[in-house]
Amino acid sequence: MLYRVIGMLAALGIATAIMLQTMVGQQAWGFLGDARTEARKVVWPTRKDTIQTTLMVLAMAILCAILLWLFDSFLSWAVSYLTGAGG
Repeated sequence: MLYRVIGMLAALGIATAIMLQTMVGQQAWGFLGDARTEARKVVWPTRKDTIQTTLMVLAMAILCAILLWLFDSFLSWAVSYLTGAGG
């Protein structure tokens, strides 16, 4: 198992070395470096902001579920009434 891991790491290193010799490989490496730089600039929300946003999303999801349930109940009642199945 250890030999397989060492072999895979060696193959990955050789493939990376070959990739960096090509123009496409150099562009890909530059892109990855730029992506890492941009990721460091991201301002992550605070715990408070995350909790508030999560609660707002949860509240809106519950509100939408209730409204859809009411709409579905009304349509069910209307169809039953119009077809005479409502008694």
